[in-house]
Amino acid sequence: MRRLLCVLAVLVSWHVQAQQTIEPAVFQALSSALGAQQAGDLAVARSRLESALAQTENRTLERALLEQRLGYLAIEAQRNAEAIDWLRKALAHNQLEAQAASQDRRNLAQLLAQAGQDAEAVSLLESELASGTLPLETRQLLVQLYNRLERYSKAIPLAEQVVLADPGVDVVWYQLLAGMNYRLQRYQAAEKWFRVLLRRDPGNAQAWRQLAGVQSLDRRQVDAAATLRLAYEGGIRLSDTDLENLVSLQVAAGAPWQAARLLEVLMQQELLAPSRNRNERLAQLWQQARDHDRAQASWEALARRTGQSDHWMRVASIQLERGQWPDLLESLAQARTTASAAQRQTIDQWADYARRVMDQG
Repeated sequence: MRRLLCVLAVLVSWHVQAQQTIEPAVFQALSSALGAQQAGDLAVARSRLESALAQTENRTLERALLEQRLGYLAIEAQRNAEAIDWLRKALAHNQLEAQAASQDRRNLAQLLAQAGQDAEAVSLLESELASGTLPLETRQLLVQLYNRLERYSKAIPLAEQVVLADPGVDVVWYQLLAGMNYRLQRYQAAEKWFRVLLRRDPGNAQAWRQLAGVQSLDRRQVDAAATLRLAYEGGIRLSDTDLENLVSLQVAAGAPWQAARLLEVLMQQELLAPSRNRNERLAQLWQQARDHDRAQASWEALARRTGQSDHWMRVASIQLERGQWPDLLESLAQARTTASAAQRQTIDQWADYARRVMDQG
């Protein structure tokens, strides 16, 4: 808002230059209102402008100048809703000098953005952008508005202009670029900006997690694990929950095979310690992904370590589905040793079915 008030002084100087082109009474009202404003009496300044406004005709330069000034008075009085109304009216006449009108549109857009009227603010700034009169600072506002409206494909090129113009800009711009590309599923572009962010702030644990996350979503699980290993070796201590959440990200994205592969590599690299629960989850993910070989191998390894009937029944269910009858009978025999009564009933049914099929064959 202070920036808007600085603009006010620029516009006042323009009014002085325009004294030869507007009615003397209006010029006098503008000058008198300026004096009252400078004395801190905004109510008197407003009253003088409104009195002059009542004497002017619609669609005239004089009316536009008075409404413009009322708009900036409202800004100084922190009455933004009124300021928006006055500036809209002033611009609607299409009478203001081009440079002044351009500045008014930018200032109005800022007020609209503060009021949450993003679509209208974007429309104003887009017209300025198209005419080549939108400075870099205001382009940043347009990026923020596009982001709020989830119009990421429009925001990204402007955000790139911001960081190219000033590579030392606040890191939030790199986070924004990475995040918007991520939302568009442009994972390699998101990776690029996360890497830039990490060059500037290598201790940013969240950025390391996010980088590994986009690599994982890009189906590059080994790269994701390598990124996490690099972070670990650089002193970044990610919690088990952080790493498991990356696996869950793949599950939520409907990619159980990718989730299983990531979990497998994380355990192989000892970033996650192997445990019964994690090995069970790995086997379940392979099975969910319909990777029968890996699922069967995972459940069988668990079953041989634990001897649990539940694990042997998991092995048997895959063998049943795949028609591996002799192996199925062996697994059922292993399961029977610790099986419950309900499990024994299932074991007997599966074993009888397997024998009948083998006899028929």
